Amino acid sequence: MVEAPQAEIRSVTAVMFTAMVSREARVPQEEALEGELRAEHARLVRELLPRQGGREVKATEDGFLLAFDGGLPAVRFGVALQDALRCYNQQAPAGRQMALRIGVHVGPVVSLGGDLFGEGVNLAARIEALARPGTLYVSEAVMRQVDGHALPPALRFRRNALKGLRLPVEVFRIEPREAPPRPRLLARVRSLLAPKRARG
Repeated sequence: MVEAPQAEIRSVTAVMFTAMVSREARVPQEEALEGELRAEHARLVRELLPRQGGREVKATEDGFLLAFDGGLPAVRFGVALQDALRCYNQQAPAGRQMALRIGVHVGPVVSLGGDLFGEGVNLAARIEALARPGTLYVSEAVMRQVDGHALPPALRFRRNALKGLRLPVEVFRIEPREAPPRPRLLARVRSLLAPKRARG
């Protein structure tokens, strides 16, 4: 039986890439730790993602490709993820701490076979690659959708300030929160870590 070809679905979507900043994995112990940190990253993403209505498109080598209906839920998720990671790092020993880069763009995409393709995906990936560890970078299209909402401040980059790489969109960095992590979030991260510590 020949399967019918899958239909392409075109839409304008908020696309996010997360990427864990890799360590030097030179010995088996370091490779094992890298795998454990990737699992922690995945747990945090999958714990927080449903709360902002996002969906996991796929896991990548260093993180995730995620999709949202708009820029606001994407940014809220990105801020929450960085907050949760900051809580995690406060509880974890120095050798188990990690940092993420996050990039978001709203643009046209093609959905096919459960994956996403197109300009929106390509630009989100390039924006994530620009981000410094521990930061959230977004495009101007995202900023237009979050303008006026209660979020951390954003810093606008000059086009020629991004490592000599010119993008067809303006890029902003959402500044990390300066306030201490919320107690409920801290307690939730502790509960995520507890089973691993118990097994250890």
